[in-house]
Amino acid sequence: MPLVMKEFSDIGQQLTSKSGIDDLMEDLFKALHSGRTDLCQLNGGSPAVLPEVSELWRTRMMEMIESGEFDSLVGTYAHPRGDVRFITALVNYLNERYHWGLTLENIAITQGGQMAFFTLFNVLAGKKSSGEQKEILFPLCPDYIGYQSQSLCGAEVFRGIKPDIELIGDHEFKYKVNFDLLEIRPETAAMCLSRPTNPTGNVVSDEELAMLHQRAKKANIPILVDNAYGAPFPNICFVENNPIWDEHVVLSMSLSKIGLPGTRTGIVIARPEIIDAVIGMTTTSALCPNNLGQKIVAPLIEDGRLDTLCHDTLLPFYYDRSLFARKLLNEYFGNDVPWRHHKSEGAMFLWLWFEGLPISSQELYERCRDRGCYINPGHHFFFAVEEGDEPWNHRHECVRISFTATEDALRRGLSILAEEVKKAYQK
Repeated sequence: MPLVMKEFSDIGQQLTSKSGIDDLMEDLFKALHSGRTDLCQLNGGSPAVLPEVSELWRTRMMEMIESGEFDSLVGTYAHPRGDVRFITALVNYLNERYHWGLTLENIAITQGGQMAFFTLFNVLAGKKSSGEQKEILFPLCPDYIGYQSQSLCGAEVFRGIKPDIELIGDHEFKYKVNFDLLEIRPETAAMCLSRPTNPTGNVVSDEELAMLHQRAKKANIPILVDNAYGAPFPNICFVENNPIWDEHVVLSMSLSKIGLPGTRTGIVIARPEIIDAVIGMTTTSALCPNNLGQKIVAPLIEDGRLDTLCHDTLLPFYYDRSLFARKLLNEYFGNDVPWRHHKSEGAMFLWLWFEGLPISSQELYERCRDRGCYINPGHHFFFAVEEGDEPWNHRHECVRISFTATEDALRRGLSILAEEVKKAYQK
């Protein structure tokens, strides 16, 4: 007799409930494996496949095979903290640049940045033995869609602050932290933000970050900074900014955006008791992190090849591609509809706002998808913001596009998007 599952546990239902990240990953897979050459994949956070980057990974694989290191790569478990050589290289590299005074006890490796934040959110927030419910505060929304369903205690763990919106010229704008609305409550366990921000390409300024840092210190809570696109690697930043770290900061980094998303290598930098918790959860859930990314990159950190890759290849490519995508937006949209893009300060995305859009961003996404253009509807990225008494239409007027696709795909995809937006306003 076949097993029939009547109902999952509360945690099972929380983890399996459909969310924006599910749609994003399904669309990403379909677009990659459909066999259709006409699809325009403008969704997802996959880095561009660059020949110089791919050649470096092939070179490192050959070096490992020839040195015999490949055997330990595939045949041994790492320590739950991560590979000692990789972590040592990180400690030396970061201390040399930023004088943070890190030791091996300040770093742990996870199965990607997504797992890092799943671990951190559930270690820091949720229900305590006292019955108190602790929350994660997002001081600037929208923020990364992948956080949406990561709390085992449900969405009520997350609270987000609506941003100030600065209009720039005719077709640009920028979100800023609204410090007047920023309230750290007794139940606030930590603040969290991505920098550069996924989905908008916003870089919270050094001044804004310093103010958030001071408020976190005063409240004696950590501030979690998702640095997946930031300095020192991959350093996809188009404006001046500086990373920070001390005992009130939990800094997350990743190897995905340097071109190794498949290795699932996340980096957590924090004070030792938080690192010990991350190691404990890694041991329980996965025994240890993946060896591959750590083994590939450790010598590149040591000899400076990683810095060269970021400075000479990644940053120029993504900056030029952002300029190209913005040029297309001006060409295809012109002044026919009310549109703006968020000021492009980093990462791999452009965030578009169609003020007064007659249809929802979800319907716009569906119309574009039916024509072979995959984008991301914006409302998912506002997951932490409560609707309130007055509906906030802005959250349903935005979409995210990635500019990592080929120039041809960007032309075709943005042309489809512009046509569908214009159709919506005409009705």
